Amino acid sequence: MQVVPPLIEFHFLICTNARENGKDCASKGSVQMLDELKSWAKAQNFSKKIRINKSGCLDRCAEGVVCVAYPSAEWIVNAGPSDLNSMKKFIQERAQ
Repeated sequence: MQVVPPLIEFHFLICTNARENGKDCASKGSVQMLDELKSWAKAQNFSKKIRINKSGCLDRCAEGVVCVAYPSAEWIVNAGPSDLNSMKKFIQERAQ
């Protein structure tokens, strides 16, 4: 095992978990949100500073789409596609 310094400054994870019963983040638009945020981050040339990734279940699906940011350990809950502009602002403020 080797511990190395990070390559990025900010990591944003979006739950894309899907369940058969539909009580999940994927059914609330998280996959589309992930795609939009990744495209936006690439257009902003943030690839050296931030990483936006999908995650498995974060155990809060009942609270809408769930995201978590590191290293700040801030959680976003009750998110949806209409929150994309707010999420972009959130990410941009922390990626500076």
